[in-house]
Amino acid sequence: MKKAIPVFLIVLLAMGAAWLIAKMTGEDPVKPPIDGGVDNRNLDFKAEDFIPTFDLDNDGQVTLEEFKQRYGKPLSEGSPPLIFHEQNNGPELTAEQAFKNYWDRDSNGVVDAADIKAAADNRWIAFRDDANRRGLKAVDFEGRYLALNRAQDGTYEAELGAMARKELPFAGRFWATKYFGAWMRVNGADGSSLEGYGSLANEKLLLLTTDAKLSVKDPAKVQVTDLGDDAPQMQYAREVAKFRFDDVQANMQLARKCREWGMLTEAGMLYARVLVFEPANQEALDALGYEVKDGQFVKKGE
Repeated sequence: MKKAIPVFLIVLLAMGAAWLIAKMTGEDPVKPPIDGGVDNRNLDFKAEDFIPTFDLDNDGQVTLEEFKQRYGKPLSEGSPPLIFHEQNNGPELTAEQAFKNYWDRDSNGVVDAADIKAAADNRWIAFRDDANRRGLKAVDFEGRYLALNRAQDGTYEAELGAMARKELPFAGRFWATKYFGAWMRVNGADGSSLEGYGSLANEKLLLLTTDAKLSVKDPAKVQVTDLGDDAPQMQYAREVAKFRFDDVQANMQLARKCREWGMLTEAGMLYARVLVFEPANQEALDALGYEVKDGQFVKKGE
């Protein structure tokens, strides 16, 4: 089954994007990604959405007549018509075929909770088996199925772990929020000068710099200059803390700002997040210098 929405097949490794983003030109367009195999565009329709979508009289089950009234029509203004397909990318099913051959699993004339449980389980099994055939790892992210290659799986696991620990991306790694203090310049007695996020802990100054190093300074032995809340790094820290890694639009918007600010490592990590859920997003692909071959991300021209 499926409905026509943007393709999602693959996810990009965020941790490896940091050095690639520095090489991006943004000038040469990349050809559209190559389809890695089975068309999975429409697997985002969740089985648990079936009854709320088609149960017109709110009695907890769906009859064929109720199903026919909404089948093949847009669920909202501007959206494509909802049409299920045979084996994900096969021919379109009529309302009768979709209802009787897929949803009404016990053939009792209505689709109820028991049918939905069976459909959900079978849908996951079919998706997982298809991903395995293509050499990809199937994961269920909060009801959204993703097929990941090796690099994508690394990105997904890193972001998932960071989300659980409430860590934020910066300089190609993930950091606890306590390290994102004021953006400051620290001048040492030896004439050294560093900029980074400064925070105090146990009467020590912790400084997180753009080379992903966390150093400890004695506040009494250095000169500290607060560079202000308007510094790009402070704007970045405030914005990235507001949304999760699966918020595509928020990541896109902040990635663009990071490019303007010259924060290319951070832009790379944000664009990688986008490609987790929208792997055909051309802006993100171009920014990271990637194209898709046989379900894998490769550098342009390779």
